[in-house]
Amino acid sequence: MGYSIAWIAVRGKTKDEILARLALADTGQPDDANESPVSGAALPGGGYLVFFNDMAHPATQAPSMALLSAGCEALGCQVEEHVMASAAFLYKDGVKAWDVVHLAEQGLYHLAVDGTPPALLDTIHREMKATQDEQGGAEADVDCLFEVPLMLATALFGYRHDEAALLSGETLRFTELVPAEPAAGRRH
Repeated sequence: MGYSIAWIAVRGKTKDEILARLALADTGQPDDANESPVSGAALPGGGYLVFFNDMAHPATQAPSMALLSAGCEALGCQVEEHVMASAAFLYKDGVKAWDVVHLAEQGLYHLAVDGTPPALLDTIHREMKATQDEQGGAEADVDCLFEVPLMLATALFGYRHDEAALLSGETLRFTELVPAEPAAGRRH
């Protein structure tokens, strides 16, 4: 069994603003193992991370990311280990700045890049390509380039979905998030 998840880390908005934009409410119930459909945690130094047990959650799609990132920046990461697909993407002030996608079905060396990602991407890509070469190239039983978007996202926000602690060594305290109740008198 593998991961099929997504997460969004936001800097520049409060937790309440982020949850309101995503129409979510915090139950306050601990979800340290991210077993709830959606959970969230405050990031050290500011920011908030929303974790989805759904790789293609609507919040991670372009229209939602554009709305969420208005006046701030939002980094999204998607992981689908069943087909070895991964992505990292950054939206800032309502506009996609870049995305990096690996789809194993298009080859173990596949990496699609759009926009202008951080220069660190080149270093990570070279390292993982060399590792793939060492493991047997396109015929290998491992997919090293799957790691490229994940490593980039981790380098930028310190979080990795399959690690107990942040790069800083701190542990996030996730709580369950649920759909928010519509405000009284509010019409849709």
